[in-house]
Amino acid sequence: MPDYLHLQERWIKFSTRTTIPNPHILWENFLVLYSEPDRHYHNLSHIEDCLLKLDHWTPLPSRTQRDIIELAIWFHDIIYETERNDNEESSAALTSYYLRGHPLTSKCNALILSTAHHAISAIKAEQIMCDIDLSILGATPEQYLKYSQNIRNEYSWVGTINYAEGRTRVLKKFLLRDNIYLTNHAKNKWEKQARINIQNELNNIEKSTPLTED
Repeated sequence: MPDYLHLQERWIKFSTRTTIPNPHILWENFLVLYSEPDRHYHNLSHIEDCLLKLDHWTPLPSRTQRDIIELAIWFHDIIYETERNDNEESSAALTSYYLRGHPLTSKCNALILSTAHHAISAIKAEQIMCDIDLSILGATPEQYLKYSQNIRNEYSWVGTINYAEGRTRVLKKFLLRDNIYLTNHAKNKWEKQARINIQNELNNIEKSTPLTED
């Protein structure tokens, strides 16, 4: 398991400043849940990457917005099981339980629910949260390849053809959007590369998928 001491320190500092209850217990829960054996991508490395993207966001959101977005980043994938379709709702519910009426809870949960990416939001914090969550789509080709392999590993229980069909549907939905990303920061930084990466993955799926199930 990677050494997440620096991430733990960030969480304790953040939760102390924002008066999150039981920060040390919550960290232990993060460590257990985000380190589940089936999590090849949706793990603490993903959380760390999202936090770094927030740190370098321009224009920098207000302190209150940053706190809500950071809190949502920490919790947004706390429940992640590929055999269910309510991970965002379950993560938001568990967040409510953990935060126990903290004043940022409701806005945090709205951001968590937005990462289902079912609708385009006009709320700035939700736009930033969604773009951060999808920033991996605009990564370097090498990083994107590793990401796509990790996603496949998370769905290892799905047969080759079924996975190819499902993944193709998801990827084509992104390409059909006028813009994959919602904010100018993300559009300028990742939009072009994201479309290249997605098309390359679609091409690879088409080439490598057999005509009959394994």
